[in-house]
Amino acid sequence: MAGVRLPIRTHPLQAFVTNHYTRSFRPIVASADMGFYVSQTPRGEMLLGSGIDSQPSYSYRSSYEFLSHCSLPAVTLLPFLRNLTILRQWAGVCDMSVDMSPIMGYTGVDGFLVTTGWGTWGFKGIPAGGEQMAELIAGDRTPELIAPFSLNRFQEDRLMFDPGSTATTH
Repeated sequence: MAGVRLPIRTHPLQAFVTNHYTRSFRPIVASADMGFYVSQTPRGEMLLGSGIDSQPSYSYRSSYEFLSHCSLPAVTLLPFLRNLTILRQWAGVCDMSVDMSPIMGYTGVDGFLVTTGWGTWGFKGIPAGGEQMAELIAGDRTPELIAPFSLNRFQEDRLMFDPGSTATTH
């Protein structure tokens, strides 16, 4: 876009939901070691997911491999899940920078700024990120908080390799 090449890879991210579970299950259980998370929807369904697919792709296809990869550790930790029925499964995609940290700020093209590559963490981090980007645009000075996330870090060999910022263990 605008002639700017971004070091971004797109990875599928899958999830599934089960039928209603009568008991209240709060808040969320997540295990990076076991590779899954589970929470309960307001309708009582159990929502389960895992990390990104390891191979970059624009595929929106869900897979049986994902179900088995996510289900086995989930029922090991939470045995009641084995009595529930999977209702639906889906896949989406998320964009991540090659060092697993967001890219924020100037691009070298006049008037073209970016905030991208947030991976699975963007919906949590973008309120603060958006505020910092607004400060950059209004003040024409890069706020200290987002300076490490500049696009030029890739040319200057200042990669961050922070899987925590994208909420992934890959």
